[in-house]
Amino acid sequence: MTEKPMCPSHDLQVCRVCSKKILGWTVLGNTFLAGIKIAGGVLTNSSGLLADGFQSISCVATSILIMVSLVFSQRSSDERFPYGYAKIEFIAALSAFSILIGIGLFVVMSNLLGIMRRDFIQPDIMALPVVLVSTLLTYMIYRYNFCAGTKLDSPGMVANGCHAGADLFSSGAVIVAIIVAQFGPSFAVFDKIAALIVGVIIIKDSLGHWKGNLQIILDQVSGPEFQRSITQVIAATAPEYRMVHLKYRRVGKSFWVGVGLLCPVKGTVSQNAEHMEQFRAALVAARPEISAVDFFIETA
Repeated sequence: MTEKPMCPSHDLQVCRVCSKKILGWTVLGNTFLAGIKIAGGVLTNSSGLLADGFQSISCVATSILIMVSLVFSQRSSDERFPYGYAKIEFIAALSAFSILIGIGLFVVMSNLLGIMRRDFIQPDIMALPVVLVSTLLTYMIYRYNFCAGTKLDSPGMVANGCHAGADLFSSGAVIVAIIVAQFGPSFAVFDKIAALIVGVIIIKDSLGHWKGNLQIILDQVSGPEFQRSITQVIAATAPEYRMVHLKYRRVGKSFWVGVGLLCPVKGTVSQNAEHMEQFRAALVAARPEISAVDFFIETA
């Protein structure tokens, strides 16, 4: 499902200012949500609501990580870090999802043991309004973080949105379980099952994003098509040149590409330089994600 943006603005500077405010409100909102969910879970004997509260605690920790990473990732490159600091945000997102996976495993194992021991307690119906209020607030956190994350292409903000999205699914499971459990003590098992579902949702959602951020940190590109497209651009621009090696690394959200070319002996230095500029322009036009291209010339 494609979400409409919360704000119609496409001015990146406006979005950057907005994202800082959103992160601040996200920390406060998740702190409030964690408090009412854990308190509500304890007072109403709802394992599902308690598990949801643990997820909100992890959201507070990850939001703080993202706030710190955004400050450092926007620093300019220097002599020590010629490729800049943009990957800090991906590292923070990886850490955020690692925390979430740990929370998910704890929730799954604790409730699985509870089901095996038949440790069932019927939750009070008063847990329901707590979940409904928290669902509304979580939805707002989800929409605003995804809006800013998508417009800024920020993995950290998107990670925050993913956390809130997982929280929405888990809250839905908790709502159903609380309602079903009201039919009698024999239905109290559904509260544990809801908590178990919450944990599985957390793990499943987080593992995919964890893997994606790790691949970015390791400079993985999207399959052989990336290299093939560069070869095709060079062949179409000046077929007398042959690519002998290709290196690339991710610089923030874009790529630096190093291309080794075997050039004809008859070509002069000025002719080679002219062709390199043609290659550079053609590559950037064909692959907008390429921000810089360096060439290494070898003579045939």
